[in-house]
Amino acid sequence: MSDEALLYQRITDSLSSSLEIEQALAASFAIIERQFDADGIYLNVFVPGTKEIHPIAHADRNGAAVAGNDVILADDLVVSLKHGTRSSAMLIDQVSEDPITEFVLSELAIAANSVMLVNLDIDKTHLGVVGVYSRSSNHFSKEQLKLLSALAGPYSLVTAFALQRQDILRDNQILQMENRALKHAIEAQGAHTEVVGESNGLKLVMEQVGAIAQLNTTVLINGETGTGKEVIANAIHARSPRHDKPFIKVNCGAIPDALIDSELFGHEKGSFTGADKTTKGYFEQANGGTIFLDELGELPLSAQVRLLRVLQNKTIVRVGSVKSIELDIRVIAATHRDLTDMVEQGKFREDLWYRISIFPIHIPSLQQRQQDIPLLVYHFIDSLSRTLELPYKVQVSNDDLLRLQNHPWKGNVRELMNVVERALIQSNDGQLDFRFLGGVIAEPEIAGAEQELAKPSVVIDVSKAGNKLISLELMNKKYIEHALYLTKGKINGEGGAAELLDIHPNTLRSRMTKLNIG
Repeated sequence: MSDEALLYQRITDSLSSSLEIEQALAASFAIIERQFDADGIYLNVFVPGTKEIHPIAHADRNGAAVAGNDVILADDLVVSLKHGTRSSAMLIDQVSEDPITEFVLSELAIAANSVMLVNLDIDKTHLGVVGVYSRSSNHFSKEQLKLLSALAGPYSLVTAFALQRQDILRDNQILQMENRALKHAIEAQGAHTEVVGESNGLKLVMEQVGAIAQLNTTVLINGETGTGKEVIANAIHARSPRHDKPFIKVNCGAIPDALIDSELFGHEKGSFTGADKTTKGYFEQANGGTIFLDELGELPLSAQVRLLRVLQNKTIVRVGSVKSIELDIRVIAATHRDLTDMVEQGKFREDLWYRISIFPIHIPSLQQRQQDIPLLVYHFIDSLSRTLELPYKVQVSNDDLLRLQNHPWKGNVRELMNVVERALIQSNDGQLDFRFLGGVIAEPEIAGAEQELAKPSVVIDVSKAGNKLISLELMNKKYIEHALYLTKGKINGEGGAAELLDIHPNTLRSRMTKLNIG
């Protein structure tokens, strides 16, 4: 067997040693290094549509890796590549004499002074180039270039496989994103038609949703834990021009500090231990659509800085990369924390607060919208009955509806859903029993207009009203007393009776004086 044939066999065997292109290239370089006294080898491909050189892999004496970011070429450099004026095999004795090679290698941080370049083609399809380089000038001979040209076949084959694998991985990522987008689109459509309470306790909230949905303005949703902030975010996305694009939810409080950058902005292969492939972060997955940053107040200050930069520049940089990726994205954030207090305490950046709170939406607690409780109960009964595949129709007594309306619901809508699910599981005949909650089950009888109630109870459901009505003045008095009971006598400020009743505190005090409420 000739020396050339033996080299061809050894290179072919080395390139077949691994499915990972960087490992295969490293194995071949061990042979190339001895054959040509070379300092390194690389595989690149030119992408005419984007005017970019896409690096596939690089190997030298320090090891091998999938190469870094794409290199964008100036128009004058693109012309010579597009029109095929360059030879299929080039011996470059001094890199500075070839503008394209000099620019590309400098961008890829490859220190080379002389290079052998050979085109890689299969079935008249140009795949890229293999470059063998040395840090010395005038290092290679024409005979060596001819020998490398004879190896174009096996290098073309592994390059084709590498490009095909990248396309498959990219297609899989696109498919996952499309599936995720479809799932969220379905969920968002459900939110569009079933925001329970949008005509009652959430009327003001839904008016705000309608006002902001068509715009790209950043939205901050604030409310106690369990009030349904994600439902409102879904509703905004569903009513927006982005409704058919991805809706990506991120629980900021569930991401370990060490992984925040990688999870939000993605990472390049090899950027840290365990990064065995390039991965898109949540922001990049949401490109074109909406990203929902739940529990924003849980982000550490270091991550807040990078989030501010994303909001200002509409770009992200993956971990391990220096290339900026432009995004077309809408941001909806949510928190149960008082961010203004956190700003004063130095736990939340003031500049980020101004950027994120352009359009705030406050969701009232369930206790502040008791009129929605019967609607929510029947909504959860309907959805959970299907999930649990109950074979019978479920009923709720009026007493139990009263019990539910008078429960404090510190866990808000989420707690109510869990209570309904528990009752459904415990039910054997379709009649739900909520006695495990305890508490008030019925309104006390009204003996006369002068009777004072120690614990007033209010149910906003006219279908439950009888033929006998009390005076409007007494109803107003009872309603205000109930609001004061819920707020423990607090009139103004956040969570006060005036806020619950949606009137000015001075107006409330005036009415309390008129109705003789102490």
